[in-house]
Amino acid sequence: MRVLITGGAGYIGNYVVEEVLENGHEVRVLDSMLWGDDALDPYSGHERLEVREGDIRHIEDLSYAMEDVDAVIHLAGIVGDPACDVNEQATQAVNIEATKSLVEVCKLHDIERLVFASTCSVYGASELMELNEGSYLNPLSLYAESKIDSEEIILHETHDMFRGNDITPTILRLGTIFGWSRRMRFDLVVNLLTAKAVLEDDIPVYGGEQYRPLVHVHDAARAFAAVLEAPDEKVNHQIFNVGDNDLNYQIKEVGRIVEENVEGAEVRFVEHKEDDRTYRVSFDKINYILGWEAEYDIADGVQEIKEWMAEEGITDYERDNFRNSEYPYM
Repeated sequence: MRVLITGGAGYIGNYVVEEVLENGHEVRVLDSMLWGDDALDPYSGHERLEVREGDIRHIEDLSYAMEDVDAVIHLAGIVGDPACDVNEQATQAVNIEATKSLVEVCKLHDIERLVFASTCSVYGASELMELNEGSYLNPLSLYAESKIDSEEIILHETHDMFRGNDITPTILRLGTIFGWSRRMRFDLVVNLLTAKAVLEDDIPVYGGEQYRPLVHVHDAARAFAAVLEAPDEKVNHQIFNVGDNDLNYQIKEVGRIVEENVEGAEVRFVEHKEDDRTYRVSFDKINYILGWEAEYDIADGVQEIKEWMAEEGITDYERDNFRNSEYPYM
């Protein structure tokens, strides 16, 4: 296949590019390059990779990028609660309106498959033991609301009765991502606690009782590749949570794991809770239907981040390019 990956130079995107290329497909990346294209350096000059700078809000950029494409993996967007709160107009334009345009352009170009990156944040706060793909959605942020809106657009608008062409859409609700990436982020819980542990010997845990489903960035990328190659009947109009049942952790447990893997660092509990979200998620569906399983655990992510920071001499995890919320989107 020839696959268009929007946001292919991003934190998850560069790993998705790697997976799809390794599986033998042709890849075209469309990315605004807000954080540059360094994450794609290992594939520079690859005969099956084409990189285009463009904005998913612009119809001409989308249409040009979709020429002769078979499938689209849609990762581009404003990601995370703080980033989405910076500019609500930009979030509406990038995360919702651009999705509408993308679906229409997919129809015009007879795209066969569309895989969308959503989030387990759509579940918000729940006291249920485990939430599955059919559970009630309780978004607590603009980010989560924008993902729900995009899910509905994609699932409802991908069949065109007049043109007679069907796109096979699949929604992937990703757990909270962690791990090292060539476009590194320190605004994610495991990554941030690791950086604080390494540089400050401090692991501040706010509240601590709240649950998060976690998944390594490389495992998330593998899920996109798995859906791309799965039979239509397994993924058509389907939603999959992406993560592992064994990686549903309370934040206090995450802090302890970081403490165990960074010598000299200590967990410090703070009573004030900054985030009310708490949810445990079932990943049985993706395990059973696609045979996909996570390969990395939290300790793996902590170790690789710690080693990378030492190798690169990282002394400032608060730099703007390490946080999504610090870049202007308009």
